[in-house]
Amino acid sequence: MLKARTIRICLQNTIGYFRSDSGNLTGNITCARHMSNLTSKRFTIVSPDETIALLHDHDDGTVLDTVVASSRCKHKYLLGFKCGQSSNGTDNSLESSLQSAVVAFNVSRDVNALNIDGLNVSPVYLGENESRIASTRGVAISSASDQDVANVSSIREIFHKYGINTLFRVKNSTDEGTKGKSQNSIKIQQVDEAGSTFHCHGNEGEDFKRDVTRPPISPVVENDIFSPVFQDLSRARIVIEKCTNWMEEAKDLLKIFDENVPSTLNLEQLKQDMKFPFVVVEGLDATGKTTLTGKIEQRLSAERYYTPPPQIQGLRKRFDDQPEVIRRAYYALGNYIVAVQILKTCQQKPVIMDRYWHSTTAYGIANETSNEDMPEEGHWVYQWPCDLLTPDLVLFLSVSEEIRQERMLGRGGENTQEEKHLKKDRLFRERLYLAYKRMRNPGCIEIDASGSVESVMTTAEAELTKLK
Repeated sequence: MLKARTIRICLQNTIGYFRSDSGNLTGNITCARHMSNLTSKRFTIVSPDETIALLHDHDDGTVLDTVVASSRCKHKYLLGFKCGQSSNGTDNSLESSLQSAVVAFNVSRDVNALNIDGLNVSPVYLGENESRIASTRGVAISSASDQDVANVSSIREIFHKYGINTLFRVKNSTDEGTKGKSQNSIKIQQVDEAGSTFHCHGNEGEDFKRDVTRPPISPVVENDIFSPVFQDLSRARIVIEKCTNWMEEAKDLLKIFDENVPSTLNLEQLKQDMKFPFVVVEGLDATGKTTLTGKIEQRLSAERYYTPPPQIQGLRKRFDDQPEVIRRAYYALGNYIVAVQILKTCQQKPVIMDRYWHSTTAYGIANETSNEDMPEEGHWVYQWPCDLLTPDLVLFLSVSEEIRQERMLGRGGENTQEEKHLKKDRLFRERLYLAYKRMRNPGCIEIDASGSVESVMTTAEAELTKLK
């Protein structure tokens, strides 16, 4: 995830169903005749390298891929979803969807914590056929070895711990029971409490195939439910408001926000009152951001800012342990809090800032897309929000991964979960870099930070001079 997402997974063979908060299995699927309830569902699965849309194999005019069984996908997969009413008992689709994301995140985190070699964890999104809009988030798990994860009791216990008590195993046409048969679809079968496949009156499961009518669409750009990209304050605030029914920290965040951000803010008028430049330094950890911001602070006699700002730093750990959409909403509100301070400061002196909206958005995009479905250059996700203070200059520091790791070792201390993800997942780093490069209005000016501090500062000073 996403922090929870680990290594590559073959997704042509992944699908699932969900359980409601009340504990009643939606659709009451217990035997073959109830499996037909899956026919109205569409599943989108996002792995680091590809995004797959799966649809029930029935004749509705949809073009389905007739070759979904891959020779390299010989393992079984285990899936689970959970959705239902909001915590206050009302039918609130956004709150319910956010809670399904929380459950999926917790399952993914705990499964990864098992440290089982070759284990793959990836998000799955459930939506209706007609709209293709995902409303529920789930978890897909498989193993790179021959091990059937449905029979790993510790994995099933984690699903059950978070209220997902109905799981499904997915197999392709090369699995046992289907070898030698002319089948191009994948099979979905219910798994019982012991991890065995549940057969009812000879049922072998429901057939699904890959939908090839349109290119895969990432949940980042598909709808506003799970998207971690915030292009205005209102949506970020709504997401946090929906979390207040189960997160005290969400209430604290809104209280602090309201104390620091006026309910009416004339951004254009305040920007006209700014007499000094506002500069942002972006980049991954250990690229030299702190060093450069310190040098620029001295060079311009500027004031330095960070995000998230001090007012909400105490809530950071709690929000960092949430699904990406909630986590990035927290950082988005922090950007607006610090923007109000910067507007005032820039009336008196320059401001240099370590990370801002570009980081909030780039990490959100990189975490929630695959290399196949990442939005192309020019897409709206890379455009600056209309209601957020725009910096005069954004410098993006880049170094090779080898140099970055050397610098990380020199720092000492314990790596954050985000840094562990950066180090482990090359595809994630590629998406993150591309997201930064595609930002617009303003874009990032890239500086090669692999050289000496003096050489980096010389390049930065050349850009700072253009501000005059």
